Amino acid sequence: MVKGLFKFQRGSPLESSRHDWVVLGTVIAAVILLIGNGTDFFRRLADAQAVIGPGAQVAAIAMTLNVALILFGWRRYVDLQHETERRIEGERRAAIAATTDPVTGLLNRKGFADSVEDLRQRADADGAALLISSVQLHRFRAVYDRHGFDTGDAMLRGIAVTILEHAGEGAVVGRMGGDEFAIARTLEHDEHPVAEKQIETLLKLATRPFEIDGKMIQVGAFAGMAVAPAGEVRVPDLLRRADIALDHAKTGRTVRPIWFDAAMERALLQHGEIEQGIRFGLEHEQFLPFFEPQVDLCTGEITGFEVLARWRHPLAGIIPPDRFIPIAEEIGVMDRLSEQVIRAALVATRDWDPSIKISVNISPTQFSDGWLAERIVRILTETAFPADRLVVEITESSLFGDIDLARNIIASLKNQGIRLALDDFGTGFSSLSHLRQLPFDIIKIDRSFITNIHESGQSAAIVRAVATLADALEVPILVEGIESEAAHAAVLAIGCSSGQGWYFGKPMEADQAAQLISRKSQSAERSAQNSSRAA
Repeated sequence: MVKGLFKFQRGSPLESSRHDWVVLGTVIAAVILLIGNGTDFFRRLADAQAVIGPGAQVAAIAMTLNVALILFGWRRYVDLQHETERRIEGERRAAIAATTDPVTGLLNRKGFADSVEDLRQRADADGAALLISSVQLHRFRAVYDRHGFDTGDAMLRGIAVTILEHAGEGAVVGRMGGDEFAIARTLEHDEHPVAEKQIETLLKLATRPFEIDGKMIQVGAFAGMAVAPAGEVRVPDLLRRADIALDHAKTGRTVRPIWFDAAMERALLQHGEIEQGIRFGLEHEQFLPFFEPQVDLCTGEITGFEVLARWRHPLAGIIPPDRFIPIAEEIGVMDRLSEQVIRAALVATRDWDPSIKISVNISPTQFSDGWLAERIVRILTETAFPADRLVVEITESSLFGDIDLARNIIASLKNQGIRLALDDFGTGFSSLSHLRQLPFDIIKIDRSFITNIHESGQSAAIVRAVATLADALEVPILVEGIESEAAHAAVLAIGCSSGQGWYFGKPMEADQAAQLISRKSQSAERSAQNSSRAA
């Protein structure tokens, strides 16, 4: 039998028991007195048939008082019994409310933990393992938004009934909150495939269409599973592992259950360490700009640098952005991190050759901020950096979620003299009409088309088409990801004039970039002098 509700034992409070014994003792004493006085009373009545003396009157009064005392005691006893029953019932209901989900009638988080602990102890005694499966509905919030809370609650109850019916014999089922459920059961060593198949079937049943008030409603679901010997694990730890596996299922959009493994927990701990490290690093300005050179493909002259964020970790050294940028976006500190890096970059490059442009990247989360243009202008003002030397790079994927907001931000930046580049062109969903409407100064072709351009006819055709399009729009292009002489020659043959990539220099710190500029300048001067002498 599936356990869906917590079992309670009725008991009498100690204080009520003491009251009961006192009242009962009083009643018994009164009865004894009545028997004693009543016997004497009837004897006196028999002797007083001839003459009723004063003793008979005393006996009559005593008997009356005893009867009254008995009635009072009995009434008090009954009242206390009723009070005790009401108190017990109230405590029982409070205990049920504290351990039961009011919507589905399943155990809530507390009730589930208590019941699973009992299950764990029984499994430990039997030498079995304990399995916990976490199930979460996908896009269930939309049901509340579209159909209302009554319909959503009705669907939750339907799904709860489905889970109870198919959870298996002896399983404990609970609703952990919101759209998440948990199922616990014992497991023998050879039952892993059976348990996985059972949860997979349960997912299919829980995600089938439900008819509620004449409407067919359907949601998705993900599941994570964790198992351990019952004697070697705590219930909260096993539930946490199941939740970790559930997160992996959601991230991978996997329709089948995902089993927990130790690598997931290590990754989660590493994620937590990185999160804490990011917050600490922001406070101590550990994030700094690196500079990747952008060059004229014909002459090799440096025309600018793209600013790339790096994390100078006190123990791990320089950490690349793919390790911390996604986490920074997830925890909501990307704006602060980006501003810190941009500010440091503008301060470091402020006194460089005025012809060298500095390109900074704006993440999709930043581009959804209506105050983005004001933030960038404030940094320019505080660093005294010339606006006409700054290039703001915006990715396709972040540009067209809200075209009106994008147009306003771009117009505000352009009004300040800031140049704009459409980054990673070819990987998003931009349309030609959007390119015509938005005044970009540069189109950057994504590196994915350049890596094997000298070997792939398709890549070369795409780059050639983009170059033709940009020429028609009168917008210059810049090619990313040039990492070999062959790729350099291929993009030159197509007619591209600007580019960047490791072939021209890897990302470097500000002082290294300044030295590179100096060497290039000196080399150009020597070449000019040699040409003058030859002439």
